[in-house]
Amino acid sequence: MAFLGILVMAISGAAVWYWRVKMMREAGSEIIDSVERMRGAYKRGKLRKQAEAAPLASIADPAIAAVAFFFCLAKEKPIHLDAAKDVVRNRMKGIIRPGDMEEVLVFGEWASKNVTSPEDPIRRFRDLWLKALDVQERQQLIGIAEDVAAAGGERTKEQEYALQTLRRTLMN
Repeated sequence: MAFLGILVMAISGAAVWYWRVKMMREAGSEIIDSVERMRGAYKRGKLRKQAEAAPLASIADPAIAAVAFFFCLAKEKPIHLDAAKDVVRNRMKGIIRPGDMEEVLVFGEWASKNVTSPEDPIRRFRDLWLKALDVQERQQLIGIAEDVAAAGGERTKEQEYALQTLRRTLMN
């Protein structure tokens, strides 16, 4: 009878330890899965940022860069996007050839679709604008940006911040 008791205790002890090892293995698998999910989210975010910047990266003309920035600025008030588009069209008449105007506007609007903040194009195009534009042209760019921000009413906080960033970047 004692032998049977020892055998039952040995089997139940083995079962308890088997269950504990199984739980530890499952916990380890869950931790590894969590780490892999976080790693995948990080990689997706990194790729998303690269994809967002890709249309802007192809711009080498300061006038087209300005139009793309104006649309990023205008997107902060989506209700008044058409009014801002008219402002851009009218103010860029002497800068962009009339035959290219519609194409540039369409490209600028498309390039600005995935930009999350109007400060992104300022950072991206800062060197291009500083090299290609003189002080008077930079002031003209700031003036057009102010008109675009004022289209349809009062400026938003994001637009004010972007305009301050633009002034600070181009005039210092």
